[in-house]
Amino acid sequence: MRRLAVALALTGVATMAGAQIETTQERVVTGAEVVDTSHATLPEGTESTKISTDCSGGVVYDDGVFNDAYAVGPGQAAMVMKFDLPAGTTALDQVCLCFARNGSAPSSMLFDVVVYNDNGAGGGPGNFLGSVASTASSIPIFPTVDFYNVNLMSSGITLPDTSVFIGARWQGDLGGGANIFMCGDRSGTTPQRTNFGSGNGGSSFTNATTLFPTVPPRAMGIRTDPKSAVAACTPSSTALCLNNNRFKVGATFVQAGQPQGTAQVVELTDETGYLWFFSAVNVEAVIKVINACSFNNRFWVFAGGLTDVRTDIIVTDTKTGAVKTYINPQGTPFQPIQDTSAFATCP
Repeated sequence: MRRLAVALALTGVATMAGAQIETTQERVVTGAEVVDTSHATLPEGTESTKISTDCSGGVVYDDGVFNDAYAVGPGQAAMVMKFDLPAGTTALDQVCLCFARNGSAPSSMLFDVVVYNDNGAGGGPGNFLGSVASTASSIPIFPTVDFYNVNLMSSGITLPDTSVFIGARWQGDLGGGANIFMCGDRSGTTPQRTNFGSGNGGSSFTNATTLFPTVPPRAMGIRTDPKSAVAACTPSSTALCLNNNRFKVGATFVQAGQPQGTAQVVELTDETGYLWFFSAVNVEAVIKVINACSFNNRFWVFAGGLTDVRTDIIVTDTKTGAVKTYINPQGTPFQPIQDTSAFATCP
């Protein structure tokens, strides 16, 4: 049976946080369901206040600037976006959601992170996989926006595969013109994602292109840090495990005219170890992995060498599967490694 979609729109101009914002309210009828939507957008040539780098080391589809904001009603709102997660992802460590409000809405709210399989009709949200309750406080007035980060490490949500819908459920339309919005990105350079919304808390979903026919979002303000099924580091004669066994360091070397060899490793501290190639008393390189998450939201890799043979050092973050490889060419004195942006995988 074909579903007929009808949209009635009311557009106006409002002032939020001192900025002239174009607001649109629409009533969308899809089959037997009636959904009220609200949308706020900045005029062309202006930008929202740029947000922080929450979940920036994870899966991010937006460009970091949100010139649009979306709400769905009349009941409990839900908005989700489809994610194509890295191979091997089995769960989510964190979800980061961007919200804003108009001046009539309260500055805090309860909301739920929600996760769905993508096995619904037409590739939309299908089986409900789970939710985690959270609170958003000090929600700014649009065009200022902010992210709210939710830890899912103990959620028990198991992903059936790497294609899922992730989003939020909240009271978006509060009546009397008060709205709490989810941020949206309509930049032409942003890849088009599959987005769905619901005015009944997720009992049924409608594609965002139907809900917002004149201003459909390309990406919603939803990001995630996936958890990968990468094996934890197990110390051995060739595997150096640093920073609470999170980072695995291994290396190979090639002496001119000789076959490739595997470096032997020795741990000095939780952050530091050294490599030897030909003799246990002959140190060839020293390496350390530093947790600088509180400084620049990165793990750093530093290394120094006492060799000129070809050396390949491989550092793996076993929590996320991210890998960095550092190569010293044959016949070249080992150049210091001072990589202060090595792994954007905090925390």
